[in-house]
Amino acid sequence: MTAASPQILVSIGNSRARTCYLGAKNGFASDDLIKVCSSSLEGENLSPKDRAATYDNRGILENSLGRLNQALASFNAAIAIDASLGDAYVNRGTVLIRQKKYEDALADIDKGVGLGMAFLHIGYYNRAVAEELLGRYRDAYYDYMHALEIEPNFEAARERLKVFKVIHPGEMANGPS
Repeated sequence: MTAASPQILVSIGNSRARTCYLGAKNGFASDDLIKVCSSSLEGENLSPKDRAATYDNRGILENSLGRLNQALASFNAAIAIDASLGDAYVNRGTVLIRQKKYEDALADIDKGVGLGMAFLHIGYYNRAVAEELLGRYRDAYYDYMHALEIEPNFEAARERLKVFKVIHPGEMANGPS
């Protein structure tokens, strides 16, 4: 199973918060980068939106390093600051998928997609992953397809769709020809 992918929110000027954002965006997770994110949260005068985004970005890095409890804490902090931040809900859902809490993940991802997010195709992809793991294959198929409609070059969704076989009405009753 392909792991659900993270989203990134905003960049913030020339600051440690921007360095944190760029690291999360480009997949450069490391202890040093998490420290940069934390020092930004502690030492920079960030607006509430930028503070929430920085917690979200730190959570992405923590999740990438397999630090699921820390990632959850960062996503929870982002949501506590800005409950309209769709990315943080989807990212928290990503961690919940990794923890095999698929129903909880699906609820978070649904909320995040509904609120809107920076990379909507990732939200649909993550939701499809949770649906597939719950055995909701039809829903997963359509969400993978929707992710590709939004972002036609999204290779992860294209790869997941290869495992599905579409059966048209009547084929099951009559059997293969």
